[in-house]
Amino acid sequence: MKLLLQYLKPYKALIAVALLLAAINQTFSMFDPMIFGKLIDYFANNPHVDKITGKPRNEHEFIMGVMVYLGFLVGTAMISRVAKAFQDYTVNVVIQKFGAKIFTDGLRHSMRLPYEDFEDQRSGETLSILTKVRSDTERFISSFINVLFGVLVAIVFISIYATQRHWSIVPIYLVGTFLIGIVTSVLSRKIKVIQKNIVKETTSLAGTTTESLRNIELVKSLGLTDQEINRLNNNTYKILGLELRKVKSIRTLSFIQGTMVNLLRQVITFTLMWLIFKNVLTTGELIALQFYSFFIFGPLQEIGNIILAYREAEASLNNFHNLMEKKVDPVPLKPRAVGMIEELEFEGISFQHRTAQFKALDNISFNVTKGETIAFVGPSGSGKSTLVKLLVGLYRAQEGNIFYNGIKGNEISFDELREQIGFVTQDTQLFAGTIKENLLFVAPGATDDEVTDALYKASCQNLLSRAGKGIESLIGEGGLKLSGGEKQRLSIARSLLRHPHLLIFDEATSSLDSITEEEITSTIKNISAAKEQITVLIAHRLSTIMHADRIYVLERGRVIETGTHYSLLEEKGLYYAMWRQQIGERKFAAQAVAAPSSN
Repeated sequence: MKLLLQYLKPYKALIAVALLLAAINQTFSMFDPMIFGKLIDYFANNPHVDKITGKPRNEHEFIMGVMVYLGFLVGTAMISRVAKAFQDYTVNVVIQKFGAKIFTDGLRHSMRLPYEDFEDQRSGETLSILTKVRSDTERFISSFINVLFGVLVAIVFISIYATQRHWSIVPIYLVGTFLIGIVTSVLSRKIKVIQKNIVKETTSLAGTTTESLRNIELVKSLGLTDQEINRLNNNTYKILGLELRKVKSIRTLSFIQGTMVNLLRQVITFTLMWLIFKNVLTTGELIALQFYSFFIFGPLQEIGNIILAYREAEASLNNFHNLMEKKVDPVPLKPRAVGMIEELEFEGISFQHRTAQFKALDNISFNVTKGETIAFVGPSGSGKSTLVKLLVGLYRAQEGNIFYNGIKGNEISFDELREQIGFVTQDTQLFAGTIKENLLFVAPGATDDEVTDALYKASCQNLLSRAGKGIESLIGEGGLKLSGGEKQRLSIARSLLRHPHLLIFDEATSSLDSITEEEITSTIKNISAAKEQITVLIAHRLSTIMHADRIYVLERGRVIETGTHYSLLEEKGLYYAMWRQQIGERKFAAQAVAAPSSN
């Protein structure tokens, strides 16, 4: 629980105030039985005689005396309630600030983790860890201050009061409290193990559920709804079984606690009656001490819930600690400024995925400068997407170096670099909201005219014409109201809105029909022709990269061919075979005839 104390340290002043208010609240609550006991002794047992002076008491003196003690009862209750109100407020301030801090720290750390960590886990798992640690620790903090600390104050108060009456009373209270604490601690260890498994399974369920909902189109299209429901329900019922085991353990704990408390109260009652027989205690003191047994043993029956809250918080904090122990993307202490990207170089780059047996990229080298357009092609699994992720810093090279304007990648801040990158991914990522909001996500300061211009450059005219409110038209989360081609066009427009110095198209036209593909290819050509940035194309359809200054052909992570479109055709290697396969024999023959004039 060191982590919990670490996060509570900034709020130690508020916690001290909350504990002080809790002590005031509990102390003045404890005055009530004592005052009531004196009321019994002074006015109920001896209504007509003043117990202190032994003189007769008239009705007026009786009424005034009773009113004074009742006034004490009202006053102590008022002070207790005022302290309780401020205590609850202060505790809530602490847990809300604490909860916000631990959640935001966890979220910030998670967002800085290497991209590979996100590939290795479901997206819902991280959110489940952060949500659980926040709720569990908040509940434990509240239980500790409001219940457990109150019991400790009550024990101190009763020990002082009871010791003044007879030495034998205090050991009974303390021994009883100690025994209940020991039994509770032993029995709660089983609950800890169960709770740890519950947290683990709940986190897993959150991940699988998020995954299923994110892929709902595939699930429903293939008629797999019932299959997914059964898969998720299996996890749900597994958690249910663990929860029922936990409930059984808690009920067993509560039963044992209740039995012990009842037995101890009878022992206390016997002791107090014996002390009355010995003329050590008065009737009022007996009543007060009986009330005090409720003050201690009543909350102690809640110790099971407090222990459970502690175990839940402990398990959640352990998961949070493991998350926070993961290493974030490395950032140099004094990063060098890159400036506007004008040159990019890969020098002997190799990379192998964590679970792979072979390298995804092996000794890749190339150089490109501002105004040039280069393309990477190759069969599936040749390393094209891995190369792009290395280029933007999502992966870090295991061998070789990447240079940006002659500066090594490990000497720069990729956050600064990425502000100059326009990235059109193969899988379009859109958000719930309007068309405008989706574009402003990457360029918050862009004007409506700039947004509209980017949409037209990406051939979004048809989309805008059918959108009822233009750029203010709503789209569903992930663009569910759009076709695949429309989603890709919006992604391209979003990239162009940044006016990037490094523009990357990762299979940008893979989801488009042939007509739209030609339009987008024309747009890419126009952008490249302006020579205002470095343009990198990753493509499967070779017709989209014919205009590139250099084309690199990848196979099994290695560059096996390099050249222009027509020079690669003349080599009659892998590129030539891919081209023939895509355009067909007849079109290939026509292109071959036109090649000399094109050059």
